[in-house]
Parts: sequence; structure tokens; C-alpha cells
Amino acid sequence: MFAALTAIWLVPIVAALLTPLAAFLGDKFRASLAIAAGSVTAVVAAYSAVAGWSGVEAVAWVELPGMGVVGFGYRVDPVSLLFANLVAWISLAVFIYSVSYMRGDPGLTRYWFLMLVFLGSMELLVLADNLLLLFFCWEIVGVCSFLLISYWYTDDEELRRVQWVGEPPEEYPPSHCGLKAFLTTRVSDSFLLASLVVLSLRLGTLSLSELLEKLPGSSDAILPVALLLAAVGAMGKSAQLPFMEWLPDAMSGPSSVSALIHAATMVKAGVYLVSRLSQLALAWSPSVDARPFFYYVACTGMATSLIAALQAGAAGELKKTLAYSTASQLGYM
Repeated sequence: MFAALTAIWLVPIVAALLTPLAAFLGDKFRASLAIAAGSVTAVVAAYSAVAGWSGVEAVAWVELPGMGVVGFGYRVDPVSLLFANLVAWISLAVFIYSVSYMRGDPGLTRYWFLMLVFLGSMELLVLADNLLLLFFCWEIVGVCSFLLISYWYTDDEELRRVQWVGEPPEEYPPSHCGLKAFLTTRVSDSFLLASLVVLSLRLGTLSLSELLEKLPGSSDAILPVALLLAAVGAMGKSAQLPFMEWLPDAMSGPSSVSALIHAATMVKAGVYLVSRLSQLALAWSPSVDARPFFYYVACTGMATSLIAALQAGAAGELKKTLAYSTASQLGYM
């Protein structure tokens, strides 16, 4: 099981590293390599779900002060398998669509490299049993998002109506949109990092399996704060208030990028993390008051759903209408 789960994320990463070499063999070979890697990921992910795999598989990774040996492993349960298959099959569909949509673009090697790195990192993110490994992948998909939002980084004035976002005279070039998304999500990610520091100091582990099994004492009032900090990080990735405004500008990238990363997969990473945090909150509820976490998630989701829907109705540009609608639907999730 460990080898098959490793293939889900490693195959796209290896294909990404081979992309520059494949470019010398022609555009068709380069695209075929990406689609083949996406197909392997999708098929293995589907097989792992059909086979009913479950449990935790881990090997020693690094040794950290106060935490001992940190494991590199996978947590296989209905939540991780659901998200792994969503990411894999949607990515495969977008890869196939990209062959025609991106035909003739001079930066295709860079495009396929980033898309494949994103796929591999996103798969490892949802399969990871350790929150440290999850955070590592969390940052990689964020960097891929930044680079793909600003894919047309030259900010070509001649393509202003096609590649820029916003209504005149308040249009934003792709490079500015990418930087806005990067900085906004880095702010929210700092809250997630703070949460991991608190959890590691108080409980001595970041393994989801061990955190679920450890019932903290009633004196650990800092743990609900850690859950709230992590939830703030999730809200940034899923474009929830007050971090919502990066998503509309993210539409400056190619439509295939917006479909894959900013509507269907990366923005769901926040939803995935909230589901994991909910498991921790429920497991700790006999001794820790986790109600503030659920109140925060519910209120933020409701407010974002309403405000983003109103902004979608008032937006004068189709790209922004779609983006605000996405943020609204993420609020429901």
C-alpha cells in the first residue's frame, strides 16, 4: 500500500522534472507525458478507494527537538481518498483540455512543469498523516498558484483586455495579481504555522493519528486557540473572509489554471484542513472546549457565502463573477 500511495504523488513530480527533456522531443510528447502522469495518478487513486484501503503507513523522516523522529507517512481514510480522487480526476480532465487550449503558447514547458508539481504536491497534502508534511506541501501548492496566476508575467499591454483582470481604469496586470495572492495567503499561512508550533510544544507531535489518540487535559486551554489559528490558515487558502479578495484577481492566469487550482482543487485544501481539524476538535471535546472553533468556521462560512454572492451579482466582469461565486460556494463547504 505504501508504494502505491507514493506513486500517486511521486509520478507527477518525476514527470515534472522530465518535462524540460520532453520539450526537446516535441510538444506532443511533452503533453503526452503530463497526461500519462495524470492518468497514473487518477487510476491508482481510484484503485485505492475501490480496494477499501485504510490505516496509517509511515517511515522515519526527520528528527526534531522536542518531537523526536517525525514520520513521513500517509493517512488513508474516506476523507483523504475522497480528496485524492477529486484532485486526480479533475487534474486529468484539465490536462487533456490544456493540450488544445494552450497550443502555441511559448511558455508551455513552464506551464506543464508547474501543473505537474502542483498535482503531486496537492496529492501528498491530502494523503499526509503529519501536519508538518501537510504544511510543506501547503506552501508548495501556494508557490505554484502564485507562478501560474502570474503566468503571463510580461503584463503585455496589447493583451490587456484578455489577460488583465478588472474593469477600466482599475485593471490589474497578471504580475500584480500573482503577488497579491501570494502575499495574502502568506499572511494566513503564518497563522497555520503558529498553530503547528503550539501543537508541537504542547503535545509533542504533529501526527494526525497521535493527535487524535491523545486526550489533552482540561488545563490545556491553549489547544482551542491552536485550532482557531489553524482555521484562519484554512480560510486564507479557501479565500474566505477576510482573505477573500485574492481569488478574483487570480483569474488573470490561463483559464485552465483557474479551473484546476482556483476553483476545483487548491482552494479545497482549506476545506480539507477544516475537516481534519474538526476530527481533532471532536476527539478532544471531552476535556477541551472546542466550540469556539466550530463557531468561527460556521460564522466565517456564512458571512463569506452571503458577501461573495452579492459581489458576484454586482461584478461587471465574467471572470470576477465566477471567482466570487467560487468563494461563496467554498463558504458553504
